[in-house]
Amino acid sequence: MNKEPNLTLKIATEKTFTQCKDAIFNQLHEFGGAWIFLTKILRTFKKTSGHRDAIIQQIAEVSTRTMSTVIFAGLFVGAILVLQFDVMLRRFDAQSLLGGLNTSATIREIGPLIISFLLAGKIGAFTTAELANMRVTEQIDAIESLGTNSIQYLIIPRFIAIILSSVVLLAIGLSVSVFGAIIVAQIFSGINIYQYISSIPRFAGGWTLFEGLVRSILFSTVVATISTFKGYTATGGARGVGKAVTQAAIYINVYIVITNFISSSILEWIHDLLYFSISIVERIFL
Repeated sequence: MNKEPNLTLKIATEKTFTQCKDAIFNQLHEFGGAWIFLTKILRTFKKTSGHRDAIIQQIAEVSTRTMSTVIFAGLFVGAILVLQFDVMLRRFDAQSLLGGLNTSATIREIGPLIISFLLAGKIGAFTTAELANMRVTEQIDAIESLGTNSIQYLIIPRFIAIILSSVVLLAIGLSVSVFGAIIVAQIFSGINIYQYISSIPRFAGGWTLFEGLVRSILFSTVVATISTFKGYTATGGARGVGKAVTQAAIYINVYIVITNFISSSILEWIHDLLYFSISIVERIFL
């Protein structure tokens, strides 16, 4: 009597295990393919010249498509963080630290993450769909049949444009975020502008800006690599284009989170190493 339920449970367990195993191997396959594609882009980039106009055009398109969203999101991100930090700091009567903590968190973590997610949702999906449509309609094959390097002609300008645009959008988004945070802090928390700005140098210095810049470049590289890779390798007609866009959006967000964890650990280790080295030098020579 008990054999049938046990058999059903065993089949379900084996099916679940098989699905998990297939998902893991599929992720590893996708990661390996994206890594090989990135190395191919970098090798081709060394030989690329004379595509300045195409790169500028792509930068303009990426920036104009994402600018309004970055400004709108940056304004509210700064405002939301101020309200959350204010609730916590008010319990310890430490509202004087609000400006520094909020700005540091925005520049180091929230700003690069938000902008990269916006790039993934708008530019990443658009780039994937554009390249996938060119692949399934054999436009890329036609370009290659004429003796043109398709990666050099199609991928390099888009790849560089996404990375460079993300740095510009990061600067704009962070500026808007800090401005929005100042306004909200003054209206809802009663903190004047001078008090807010004076606490920023205590928590946000040159290293904070460096961390934000590094994370922005890393995240934008993920967006550029995955979006161009999934679009360039798309197959299966119109359904394949939709599948490529969906997979690109999922993989980009997953890889950004993983990259954020790895970069945070490495940057923290480098910061501690530099601080330790500087302290030793000061003790020796001062």
